[in-house]
Amino acid sequence: MAHNSAYAIVEAWARQEEHPTKNTMNDLDLASVLRKTAAGIDAIKLRERAVTPKMRMLLIMVDGVKTGAELLKLVPNADEARQLLAELLSGGYAEQIQTSKSVATASVATTPKPASPAADDTLKASIRRATRLLEDLLGPSSVDLCLQLERCTSHAQFTAKVTELSRIVAAMRTERKAAEFLLAATA
Repeated sequence: MAHNSAYAIVEAWARQEEHPTKNTMNDLDLASVLRKTAAGIDAIKLRERAVTPKMRMLLIMVDGVKTGAELLKLVPNADEARQLLAELLSGGYAEQIQTSKSVATASVATTPKPASPAADDTLKASIRRATRLLEDLLGPSSVDLCLQLERCTSHAQFTAKVTELSRIVAAMRTERKAAEFLLAATA
């Protein structure tokens, strides 16, 4: 176990050496949307020792939708949150993908309009509810599954994904928990 954590620390250090000026605190654009990298997802799943508990908490909130400014609002101490975000970026656990302005432009250009704003809000609420249910049932093991849910763009796609995920819940927990998940997620 000690060997694995030492290896993780060396890997994090190596990532910093590869990109010494990339993603430093000065480069943090609070209007940028942040997402987890593969290393970030692994850090959450494996509970790497290179990631402190506070960094892990903030990394869990990085979802590919929230901007740096939105993430800062979720942590009581803004200065500490800024430092934690900078460490996540410099460690290669999160990355800036685009500013909120370019997100709005890209979404207008590439995403077809939903049938109605109410339908879009209902889908988002359903995804949030199902994500919370998965996190409660599976804990850190749910990260990849939650990301799959967040990619759903229609209710039909969401329902199919929830049905698929209920089989995974059954394999990881029980059939009863899977049925409860399916019922609650599609309610």
